[in-house]
Amino acid sequence: MTILRPEQSSLQEVLDRILDKGVVIDAEVRIGLGCVDLLGIRATIILSSFKTAIQIGLAFPEGTNTNTPAWQDLLSKQPCPVCGMESRTKDLRQQGCPWCGWNYRPKAS
Repeated sequence: MTILRPEQSSLQEVLDRILDKGVVIDAEVRIGLGCVDLLGIRATIILSSFKTAIQIGLAFPEGTNTNTPAWQDLLSKQPCPVCGMESRTKDLRQQGCPWCGWNYRPKAS
C-alpha cells in the first residue's frame, strides 16, 4: 500500500507563493437585534506583492511615484527559465542567472 503525502513546505515558500499569486479575502459582518441591523461591515482585503498588484491592475494611493529607480527595477525583472528566480532582463541576457548559473546564448546567425 502506498501513501501519498504532499511535500512539506516552509513558511517562506508558502508566503512566496501567496504573494506571487495574490489572495483576496471578501468579508461581510452584520450585527443585528431582531430585524434591525445595528452594525454592518464589508471589507475586501487583498494580499499580494507590488508586482502582482501592478499586473492585476490594482490602484495605488494617490501620489505614489512609480517612476522611482526601485519601481523601474521591479518592473524590469523576469524569471530565469531554469530556476525561476527573478533578475533584470538585461543582466540575464548579458551575464546569465546569478542564482543557478544559466547563461543566455543566442544562436549564431
